[in-house]
Amino acid sequence: MTSKNSFWASSKENHKRRIWVWIVAFITQLMLYVGVVTVYLSRIRAWNAEGSYKTAKAYQEALYQAARDALAFQDNLMLPLIILAAIIGIQGFSYLYDRKKVDLYHSVPVDKNWRFAVVYVNGIIIYLTSTLISLLIGVITAAIQHAVNCEVMAAIGLGFIWNLLFFMVVYHTSILAVMLTGNRFVTLCVGGMFIVYEQMAYVLAESMMYSFFDTVSGFYVTHEPKLSAIYDYSMNTWEFKQVEEVRMLAKELLPYYGKWFILAVVILAAAWLCYRKRPSEAAGRAIAFIRIEPFVKIAAAVPLGIGLGMWVHSAAYNDAVLTAVSMIGAGAIACAAIEVIYDFDIKSLFKHLISSGIAVAGILFIFVVFKMDLTGYDDYLPAADDLESIAVNVDYYGQFWDKDYNYVGASDFSEEHMYLHDVEPLLALADKARGENVEDMTDARGINVLYRLNSGRKVGRRFWVDFDNPGNEELLNRIMGTQEFKEGSFQFMTDQDSFEAVTSMVYSNGATTSALPAQDALMLREAYIKDMERFDFSMVINNRPCGRISVHFPNWFSMTLDVYDDFENTIAYLQSKEAFYPVELNPEDIADITITHYHNELLEEGNDDGVQSIVDTVNAEEAWAVDTSYTYEGVPAIPATFTEEEQFAEIVPYIYPEFLSTAWNHTYELDSDYDIYVTFKKDTTYPYDRSQFGVYYRFYTGQVPEFVVEATAIDAEFMEEAAAGNAGEE
Repeated sequence: MTSKNSFWASSKENHKRRIWVWIVAFITQLMLYVGVVTVYLSRIRAWNAEGSYKTAKAYQEALYQAARDALAFQDNLMLPLIILAAIIGIQGFSYLYDRKKVDLYHSVPVDKNWRFAVVYVNGIIIYLTSTLISLLIGVITAAIQHAVNCEVMAAIGLGFIWNLLFFMVVYHTSILAVMLTGNRFVTLCVGGMFIVYEQMAYVLAESMMYSFFDTVSGFYVTHEPKLSAIYDYSMNTWEFKQVEEVRMLAKELLPYYGKWFILAVVILAAAWLCYRKRPSEAAGRAIAFIRIEPFVKIAAAVPLGIGLGMWVHSAAYNDAVLTAVSMIGAGAIACAAIEVIYDFDIKSLFKHLISSGIAVAGILFIFVVFKMDLTGYDDYLPAADDLESIAVNVDYYGQFWDKDYNYVGASDFSEEHMYLHDVEPLLALADKARGENVEDMTDARGINVLYRLNSGRKVGRRFWVDFDNPGNEELLNRIMGTQEFKEGSFQFMTDQDSFEAVTSMVYSNGATTSALPAQDALMLREAYIKDMERFDFSMVINNRPCGRISVHFPNWFSMTLDVYDDFENTIAYLQSKEAFYPVELNPEDIADITITHYHNELLEEGNDDGVQSIVDTVNAEEAWAVDTSYTYEGVPAIPATFTEEEQFAEIVPYIYPEFLSTAWNHTYELDSDYDIYVTFKKDTTYPYDRSQFGVYYRFYTGQVPEFVVEATAIDAEFMEEAAAGNAGEE
């Protein structure tokens, strides 16, 4: 009897009843590790045969990376691990679903804790055995193809722990779900709810914030689930694949290891306690503990109601009343459905109305809190004395990188490099924005701001500022004119090392293109930084770039430097390299100018599909409706070509290269109704880009020469041609 009751004897007996689980585990793991590594390495060999790798070293590194991708941090593992953990956890304790089996097991003189330990440990053994054997075969497969070294093996070890701890969290969650329920269907529902609940709540809260709050921003501060293993796994596996240094990889993994281990222990303890308290008569019942039925119902119905309501909110174009009704209705239906599941009886639809009422009331309360902003989210504005510093992004997104030429987001760069201590201008703009309607602004621009509080807390917000309002100019100057703002917005201000590694530089005024010596990059940077001393909001809004410098760095990174008319130091450098040419063209260099006038004034607004159609303003409805040879996307497009130098002289003072156009400029706004295509003489000495036939320009708004307007107008001759074309088609 003693041998029969020993742990290993009990374990062996339990394994006999879990043969099919062993088979599923082995097949799954062999496919995930051996199958995937075989495919990955085969792909690398095929690419090498095609000449994709120029050196033997590059080919070898590709083999190492493929082995890491397949055997360490693989993108395909999360869902199979979840399914495998659920199968092992639920099948091991499935006897709890059958009253006869429960009575039989309890009649055997074996301690209840002992039985739990046997089943639990066997589940771990199934996973570890199938995983380790599959990994071993995968490593041997990779080693035979020379795709394994010490770094790869270390990464595989770290990946094994990563996947093991994730499996443990889901495995323990599945066991807890079994202990709280009495049949497989409800177990799957409850287990699934446990696994995704925090992430689902986060998604719903974020959806409601962006729908109902005006100042919500995820630019600087993002709110993430704190305990969701699925979120951690899905969001970080790809990132860990990219970390080449094993020591750095281990450092980044350690916090997740610790969090998941603690989480797994807590969930296992909860499952064991529920197992100890679980009554025998719970077998076959939906919820094992009757007292928690209302809590499970409320916990499930609230997010279901809010989720459907937010879908309706989006589909119904933000109709608040319909959203509230949908949330309440969905919550009530969810409560009724859950009661039916509890009793497996359709007559239970309206049982336990008190808990259903609490769930519906909770849904309505959450909706009102967000809709009415009862938390004061949009009204939040810290006191100046409470702020340590501020980082701000003024509608600008550049390209940034770190010292190793890895991509860095604009928000991360700004947060790391910008510390505005004169906080009053920003707070004044934020305060003004609280009383303004963005729809009433002439030129609304988004301002992302990070408040760094003295307490160490960081708060992110976004508000709108009218760039066309003169009352905002001085405040924006006090922000954008500071050294702190420039260093946090433009990488060239602080990054000298990258300019020592420049690969190429090119200057263009829209028509000309001149290569600049890469070895002059530091000289150019010094000149440009001197000119940036006069940079502020007024400068960029009231001046035009007369050229643009593209600076290229390793790893395909590049930087654009706009050259303004009064950037005397930068222009002096360009002149020293014979690269600077005025943005205004010389009429003597031009062969012809083709100008196309898009008659947008003939468009009407308000169509349901958002597409504007032609208004019958010239009694030519049939011609416009049928003949499209004189239209562009439904708009009459009237071209005219000018070939006289006198005409060029009247045109060039009022045109600007489309290549240099910038959204910042107000004084030099461009007219989108006209396309201007300038073709240069073949024998001109003007160094225009010979790789192109011509260059596109725009007129400054309100400065179109009269003879151009007349030449591209809709006249009787045009109407006759349009009508004739229409008749020809008929």
